[in-house]
Amino acid sequence: MADQNLDKSFIEDQKRRLLEIKAELERIREGLDEDQQDRAEDEGDFTEHDSGDLGQSMFSREMDATIEGQVGRRLEDVERALEKIEEGSYGVCDDTGDEIPKGRLEAVPEAIRTVEAQQTFERERRPPA
Repeated sequence: MADQNLDKSFIEDQKRRLLEIKAELERIREGLDEDQQDRAEDEGDFTEHDSGDLGQSMFSREMDATIEGQVGRRLEDVERALEKIEEGSYGVCDDTGDEIPKGRLEAVPEAIRTVEAQQTFERERRPPA
């Protein structure tokens, strides 16, 4: 089931890279959580702040939520790619069963779809404008 063009050494290198990416994403997520806790403590009672402070606070919260969402989605893909290594299906698209080109895996080790399948997935996931 695994891509026959991927040798054991390549897959082990990818696993190492994925574990490093996972650790970094978890550090980012922890930092965001700490920032949110610090901000909540600093804000205290909103009646003590002017509208500029409130606007900045809302902007910061929205940015954190956006970043947290992106980190979460990437972390899910990293974890799925690590599962695929264990299953022996790394390098095979989750959606189509086609082989994911080695160059794509080198550029994006957490790729679990071909470029075409990823584009379709993102188009279907995106809410209509």
